[in-house]
Formats: sequence, C-alpha cells, structure tokens
Amino acid sequence: MQKKLNYFLITSLILINFSCNDGKKNDVLNSKAPPELKADSIKSKNEIENIERPEKTIIRNLAVDTTKVFGIWTQDSNGPHADFWLTKISFYVVDYDGDGAIPYVLEKNEITLFYDDYIQKGLITSAENDTLKIKWSDHKNETKYVKFKY
Repeated sequence: MQKKLNYFLITSLILINFSCNDGKKNDVLNSKAPPELKADSIKSKNEIENIERPEKTIIRNLAVDTTKVFGIWTQDSNGPHADFWLTKISFYVVDYDGDGAIPYVLEKNEITLFYDDYIQKGLITSAENDTLKIKWSDHKNETKYVKFKY
C-alpha cells in the first residue's frame, strides 16, 4: 500500500509540474536573445527562473550624450537618497534588495535594465540641464529625474 501511495504522489507532482509549465520557455524579451546575453546564475529569494542578461553592460550606436546621462539620479530632490547611479559599467539601484549593480544595454536612446527577476525597458527622451527623462515601457507617463545633490 505504501508503494502505491508513493507512486501516486510522485506521479501527481510530475503532472502538476508539467501542467504549470504549459510547454513554454521563459521568453522575457519575446524574441531570440542576442548572443551577448546568457542565462543568469543568480536566483532570487523566491527561486524564480533565471533571465537572460549580458555578462556586462553594452553601450552602442548612441543617440544620447552619455556625459549628460551618466550620473546619480533621483525623482525627489529633497529625498534622503538617490534612486540610481548610471555609469558606463552598471545601473546601480540605490536601496535594492540584493546586488544593486545590474548590467544594462544602452542602444541609441533605448535603455534595457536586467534585474535579477525581470527586464525593464525605457526610452531616454531628454538629458538636459541636470534633468533626465525616461519613458519606461511599463509606465503610462514619462519619469523625470534630477541630479542628486549629495
């Protein structure tokens, strides 16, 4: 009887696993990944599937002036800390739970951020007079950042 119960439990777990997967791969970018991307070896606390991300930041075919884009940025100039620090090496998220330095791709004026558990895309619409404006794909309105005064 114990063998039958064990067999039933194992079979049930396998069927549940396959039914939840529905045969699709985790295709975050909805297209084939460029050769610069690879599966990330970092897993979050929730043990989510790894995303494909570059080993390091990629900057190419620029349509923005990086001397105006690179810097420490905040949405609230009176806030206690910045939101992020954008450099040629990484997009460093301030107060991020885990490693705040993440790789990104900056191509033309499009920026793609590779967090541990998701990918965020944005369009840099302006970088003038210590103000950076990004239209994030998952936001309705453009986000305005100002240089963080420390």
